[in-house]
Amino acid sequence: MINGHNLLDVKYKKLEVLHLSKAALIGSEIYRNSQFGGKHPLSIPRVSAVLDLIRALGICDSEEYKTGPCAKPELLQRFHTPEYISILKKTEMSQKISQTDAKTYNIGSLSNPVFPEMFKRPATSVGSSLLAADLVADGGRAYSLGGGLHHGMAAYANGFCFLNDLAFAINRLRELGIQRVAYIDLDAHHCDGVTAAFPEDENLFIVSAHEDKRWPFTGGVDENLVDRFLNIPLPSRCNDTEYLFIFEKLVFPLLARFQPEALVIQGGADALEDDPMSRLSLSNQVLWKILTMLLEQSQRVILTGGGGYNPWTVSRLWTGFWAVMSGRSVPENLPSEAISLLKSLSWQRQTMPKERLLNSILDIPKEGQLRNEVSDLVEKISALHKFTEN
Repeated sequence: MINGHNLLDVKYKKLEVLHLSKAALIGSEIYRNSQFGGKHPLSIPRVSAVLDLIRALGICDSEEYKTGPCAKPELLQRFHTPEYISILKKTEMSQKISQTDAKTYNIGSLSNPVFPEMFKRPATSVGSSLLAADLVADGGRAYSLGGGLHHGMAAYANGFCFLNDLAFAINRLRELGIQRVAYIDLDAHHCDGVTAAFPEDENLFIVSAHEDKRWPFTGGVDENLVDRFLNIPLPSRCNDTEYLFIFEKLVFPLLARFQPEALVIQGGADALEDDPMSRLSLSNQVLWKILTMLLEQSQRVILTGGGGYNPWTVSRLWTGFWAVMSGRSVPENLPSEAISLLKSLSWQRQTMPKERLLNSILDIPKEGQLRNEVSDLVEKISALHKFTEN
C-alpha cells in the first residue's frame, strides 16, 4: 500500500475509455527456447515466465496477444550498419567469430556471447517493437515484452544488447506521422544506446532514472539538456518514497511541458530491491503506479521489457505491467496454478526465493525517508531544465 491504495487498483477513468479495448501484448516463443548460455545474467526465464503467469491468471484475451515477427536484415540496416548485421547473422550461423571481428563488433565477450539465436532473438525484439509502433499509431497501448534493448549501438553489440529495438520503434512512429515522442527509461542502467541514436533530435525527450555510478557510467547530472535529456542518477538504496517524489516533482511536470504525442517506455526490472544487478530498493508497486501515471500523458503508449535478472521479480513486475496496460487487476493472493509456476522457475544464484515472491504478485512497499541528497538532486536538475514549481 502507498498512500492508502493498492497501486493496481488506481484507476484513471479517462484512460479506460480511451484505451481499454486497444491494449496489445506482444511476445514470442523464441525467448522460451533460447538462452545466452552458461552463467550469463540473461540465462533465466523472463518473457516465457511472464506469458505463462499471465495465462495462469487469465488476464489476456486471445485477440490481445500478438506474436512478434523477426525483423529481416535489410530492415535492420535502416539503423544498424550493413557490416554489423552481416557479421551478426554470419556468426549465428557458424557459431564462431574471428578475433578481429570479435574486437570490432564486441561479440564473443562474457556480456555479448555467441549463442544459437544471437541474431534471431534480438531481431524478434526489433520486429515486436515495430509492431507495437504500428498498433498504437492511431491511439492505444502495446507491450513489447522482449524489447527494451537500450544499450544497442548502430555498429556493435553493447551491454547484453545486440540490436536496438527502441530506436526502431521511435523511428517508426515518426514514419507514421507522430513527431513529438517522449522516451522514459525505468531501467537501473542508463540508456546509452538510445541517447547515442538520437543526439540532436529536438522532438525527442529522453528521460532516464538510473542508478548513479553504475555501468555504463553515463547519464550524469552534467548530461542534462533542456527538453532533450533528463538524466536522473539515483543514489544507492533509492526507495519508493524517493522515486515517487522524483517523478512527481521533476519527470511529470517536464513531460507536461514537452507535450509528447506518444510515449515509449523501457520497463526494466533491475531497479527492484531483489535484483542482483543494482543497489536500488524499489518495489513493483511503485513502478506500477509510475506506469499508471505515465499513461495519463499520451493516448499512444509503447512499453517494452528491459533489464531484470531475478526470474521471480521480473515475472511478477512485468505481469503487473500488463495488468496496468490492459486496465485489469490481479489477485493479491495467487491461485495454485500461478504459485506452481513461480515455484518451477530456476536461477543458479538462488534455489528458492522468499515466500512472498511465490504466493503474491505484490511486493511489500519500500517506503522510507526522503533523503536530503534526493531533494537536492531534484532541485539541481530542475534548475538545469529551467523549471520551477508554481
